[in-house]
Amino acid sequence: MTTVGAPRSTLAERLRRLLPHEAVIDDPATLLPYAYDASFWSLRQQRLPDVVVVPRTTEDVQRVVRFADETNTPVIARGAGTGQTGGAVAAQGGIVISFARMREVIEIDRANLQAIVRPGLVFNDFQAALAPHGLFFPPDPGSGRACTLGGMAANNASGPHAVRWGTTSAYVLGCEVVLADGSVIWTGGARSKALKSSSGIDLAKLFVGSEGTLGIITTLRLRVQPRPPARAVVLAGYERLEDTVRSLDDLFAAGMLPSTAELLDTSAVTAIQKWQPSLGLPDGEAVLFIEVEGTPDHVLSEVRYVDEIVRKRASVTRFAEDEASVARLWAARSGLAAASALAHPGKHRIFAGEDMAVPLTEIPRTIRRAREIGAELGVAVIFYGHFGDGNVHSAILIDPEDTDEVRRADELADRLHKLAIEVGGTVTGEHGTGAVRSRYMRAEHGDALDLMIRIKKALDPKGILNPGKLYGEMSRGEPL
Repeated sequence: MTTVGAPRSTLAERLRRLLPHEAVIDDPATLLPYAYDASFWSLRQQRLPDVVVVPRTTEDVQRVVRFADETNTPVIARGAGTGQTGGAVAAQGGIVISFARMREVIEIDRANLQAIVRPGLVFNDFQAALAPHGLFFPPDPGSGRACTLGGMAANNASGPHAVRWGTTSAYVLGCEVVLADGSVIWTGGARSKALKSSSGIDLAKLFVGSEGTLGIITTLRLRVQPRPPARAVVLAGYERLEDTVRSLDDLFAAGMLPSTAELLDTSAVTAIQKWQPSLGLPDGEAVLFIEVEGTPDHVLSEVRYVDEIVRKRASVTRFAEDEASVARLWAARSGLAAASALAHPGKHRIFAGEDMAVPLTEIPRTIRRAREIGAELGVAVIFYGHFGDGNVHSAILIDPEDTDEVRRADELADRLHKLAIEVGGTVTGEHGTGAVRSRYMRAEHGDALDLMIRIKKALDPKGILNPGKLYGEMSRGEPL
């Protein structure tokens, strides 16, 4: 709850003096969805905010943050709530700012390869707006049908195409940010339309990935790209995980950088085969989906070149060139959640320990060790990932009503996080830190965490912005 001890009704009444009546929510039943995101952490203990506000403008957000600053009340920015780390949940009560009404595409500047948008805009809606201009926004998280661009920026999200196109951070040219005292700044140049700059400290990158703990993004200036007109996929099966790494290295040695290289461990292949046997995925220890894109003539030759390289180590290869076949393969990959449920009846996937990223050369050892830990603990787990950049996902499947199985799943998630650090990786490749992974920050970052905390305290001295997230042992309001 809020540190000022004000009852929920009093907070709501005071906020209604600042905002339109309908923009303030304090009915407990209506607040309930805001107590959760997709994380298993949030599902296990209800964390209701005191009040939710749904602003329409930057000025509305300013009013709320100034009020929070004056009353020492926590304030948490929220997009669609698709996050998997508790990042948009009010861990200590307070005010949740929902960006559900700030969804505008303000401008698409095709000639200058950029767009200006509001943070509540859903990723897929942005793609649909860009499509008539022959453009696209390359980061492509699996939750693209629901997640917002503000949430993507807050967590530096990405997806399968990050190996070639990079993460959200690479596409944020600037942003409008409301700071902890309610003041507003523009990063990336107040009037800039440039695609690059070496002027001053790149403050946009400071706020991207900070999960709303340093400031609240209210507008984004995003770089967009011309959409490649054609694509094709090589599907390759391998007898041993190690050969997938060697194949990828063969592609790099040949000067090839695929747009996507997705890995399905044998556990994922088995699950998908039960769900959609008509795909005929090859047997073995792993399957790779390798996508190339470009002009039609380029793709026609490149997919054959890739096939020629990977078949040296793969036990079987085939490729899909027409869009219907390519889309069918990707639909199978995106249907892994449904496939997991079929493979383990009575179990439910939980989001915990699901997002480690490791050096490419460590992927086989990581997956093998992770399999062993899962077997040791008696917990069902399916492995897959964005192989091209080392992002290994684990789908942990349990009966949430079985308290002992929950305990073992918690231990599995903990050991997976520690395994990632042990092999020279990170506890999160694209989902963020939030509340779930904050306790691993010291182990991963060492003394650099102290500098992060100093930056946090400099920009948010009262600790009101999304407290309880990201910084591990730091307490709200702790003095320098």
